[in-house]
Amino acid sequence: MKSIIVKICERGLAIIAYIFPFVEISSTLALKVFLTADSQFLRFFYFTYISPVTDFYRANIYLCFAIMLGTFIICAKGKIPFTNGKKKVPLTLYLRVNIIQAILINVVSACVSALYSDIPLAIQESSIGLIIASGLYLWVLLLILSSIVVIIFGRYPKIPIISEAARLQVQRY
Repeated sequence: MKSIIVKICERGLAIIAYIFPFVEISSTLALKVFLTADSQFLRFFYFTYISPVTDFYRANIYLCFAIMLGTFIICAKGKIPFTNGKKKVPLTLYLRVNIIQAILINVVSACVSALYSDIPLAIQESSIGLIIASGLYLWVLLLILSSIVVIIFGRYPKIPIISEAARLQVQRY
């Protein structure tokens, strides 16, 4: 029974780490994607669920970055530095690789957001800009969702370049 609880907690923590890339990509592209849709449900969904999270992220961007950086350092080293007593609690390889992979997807999301912001405003506001924004948002969302599904089944998500970088970062320590 204990091993099942450990597996559930391990997979749950790995899935929670994917909040970083979701919030990053949603803070720049979700407004454009959801509000240009004709569906009232999508607008309601955006204002009810996504907008409060992205507003918190924008208001506390440095705090969110510090949390992500701290999580990255803890996962890269493999041990939680502050525990009760002298013993440091080791993190499993599975959890470390998945969390670092989520943070690397966050970096990719930040790059995608920055590239989209560099597109001239006339193109951003056109139909082509909407297609680009929707495609980029959907691509990152599908990347996150496919990774979550793979984690639920207890395997490592295989994303070109990102998965290898995560494994190399974990093996470094």
